[in-house]
Amino acid sequence: MKCEKVEELLSPYCEDELSTEERKAVDRHLETCENCSLLFSSMGETMESLTEFPELNVSESLLDRIYAIPSKKRRFKLSFDFMLRPSLQPILAAATILLIVVSIYMFHPERNRINKFVDRQIHLGYSKVERLYAKAESFATSLGEHKENILVSLKNINPLGKD
Repeated sequence: MKCEKVEELLSPYCEDELSTEERKAVDRHLETCENCSLLFSSMGETMESLTEFPELNVSESLLDRIYAIPSKKRRFKLSFDFMLRPSLQPILAAATILLIVVSIYMFHPERNRINKFVDRQIHLGYSKVERLYAKAESFATSLGEHKENILVSLKNINPLGKD
């Protein structure tokens, strides 16, 4: 029998609720498994200490009131209470701003001019990046045989001054 199964059966074992076959299987396992026997002994100590607690007598009127509480099934209820959480407010503010910007763009009468301007700016950015990349590549090729020495020197620089 596996330890997980024995752990499930320990409580009924302590309360004599197991069949004779299950009880014998748990007994055999407890003889061979040290972890489960330690768990069983700690459960026994706990149950022994709990017997020292006095039992409370609950009044009949309280029991009647408790049993009179109807058990309702929880139905789905659409609620937007989660939107009032402070942790969601920055996200909702950002979403609102995004929706405003998108709606201004979508319904702007000169949307074509905006598209052309954005397209031009993107192409200008790409061309700047291409020129920068070309300069870096030409600089790397001009270093020639000194390239490896410079890379080793740069790797050995310790900006924090620690050894």
